[in-house]
Amino acid sequence: MNEEQFFHGLVREFPQLGSLHSEHVEFYEEFLPHVFLADVTRWAVSLFTGAGQGLSGEVVGNRLIDFLEGAYMHGDCAVKELVRISFVENLPYSGQDGFRIHEHLTGNLRNMFMER
Repeated sequence: MNEEQFFHGLVREFPQLGSLHSEHVEFYEEFLPHVFLADVTRWAVSLFTGAGQGLSGEVVGNRLIDFLEGAYMHGDCAVKELVRISFVENLPYSGQDGFRIHEHLTGNLRNMFMER
């Protein structure tokens, strides 16, 4: 899976990100992969906060985590770097709002999170 396939799959699997993608391209006048995935990370974290959408938000958040884990496993080097740097490295630390997302990480994502 290359970067283009990754982002196409991400927006297809999570139509909620369509408006975020449009706003991103409009604001930056181009697509910046690392910046967009950092925006996706903030959205994902919000699904696991007290202000999130409860159980339905967590279900979507878990689906996103599974998608990212699969992308890391099957992606090329650029996709692996995106997931590591723009997703995992932007996750909240202990004591920060949304830290609970770490409880839902699996496999490679969990390992990278624990190593940071």
